[in-house]
Amino acid sequence: MKKIAVLRSLGVIGLSWALFACSSSSDSALKKQASETWDSAAKTVEMAGKDTGNAISSGVKSTDTYMDDSSITADIKSKLLSTSGIPSNSVSVKTIQGVVYLSGFLKSSEQINQVVQIASTAKGVKSVQNGLVLADK
Repeated sequence: MKKIAVLRSLGVIGLSWALFACSSSSDSALKKQASETWDSAAKTVEMAGKDTGNAISSGVKSTDTYMDDSSITADIKSKLLSTSGIPSNSVSVKTIQGVVYLSGFLKSSEQINQVVQIASTAKGVKSVQNGLVLADK
């Protein structure tokens, strides 16, 4: 935001200087210089606007990804909670850019396979990294 304010101020200063130069002198070289200054200030403001727009778009995409990852994790945890025979408190689920990371200790390989299956079929999942381990009996 400070960058935009500075660039707008530079644009206003450039415009003011250009107008002053044009009104106070009939010298064509000075008018040409004022015109070039104005054009340069306008281009700088335009580029700053594009950079700001790109930064905002990038931030929005990042937030969307985070929200998608959070919703994937919540969906998987919810399904684990509602599945009988799965001690959902023993399973850690983390999602980063659509990749689900599972960790924890379960009592059987069937439980591990079931958790991996639930995670794999959740909407938005790109892949599953299985770090689940059989607990010592």
